[in-house]
Amino acid sequence: MTCLPPECVLFGIDFGSRYAGSTVIAVYEPYKIYFLTCKKDEDADAFIEHSTLHFSPDLIFLDAPLSLPGRYTGLEGFDDYFYRKADLQCGAMSPMFLGGLTARAIRLRDKLALMGIPVFETYPKLLASELDLLALGYKKDKTHLQICRTKIASLFNPVISFKESSIDSWHHFDALLALMSAMKYRCKKATALGDPKEGLIYY
Repeated sequence: MTCLPPECVLFGIDFGSRYAGSTVIAVYEPYKIYFLTCKKDEDADAFIEHSTLHFSPDLIFLDAPLSLPGRYTGLEGFDDYFYRKADLQCGAMSPMFLGGLTARAIRLRDKLALMGIPVFETYPKLLASELDLLALGYKKDKTHLQICRTKIASLFNPVISFKESSIDSWHHFDALLALMSAMKYRCKKATALGDPKEGLIYY
């Protein structure tokens, strides 16, 4: 995206179980995109913190809930115990169902905020739908991964260095979708769902 300012650094993160080795960070630096992958048994939260310290991204888009339903924070008119308005609008899982992952994500957001790094919630499936990837087999088998990554690779400006083959799992793919949403946000082209008082999901 040519609208990105010079020296802009962005993270898109597929946030997985803490020690499962399923957390992936997609990194944008001028003018290249590549991935950092958390190893199995490595602390994913520490991995993200260390990576953030090293790269100092301008902002991070994280695939995890970053707030609770307004019922729990005393917001008037918010009576749902399970879902936020954003969850209902985009068909996402309840932050309450995700439990520990939600708590980890909020704690991570708060820690990174102390470092001056803003963290935004995203839901990769929304961008996948916008890009017509669901019809190509998004989040299905390895063959569909190859088809979807070829489609994604064709969307990038040729000036951006990016290896299609580096997307070797759906975790990498979702991290890239999160990064693309961050790029859209930085270019003032992102869409937001939900109520700002309760929590927004961007894509």
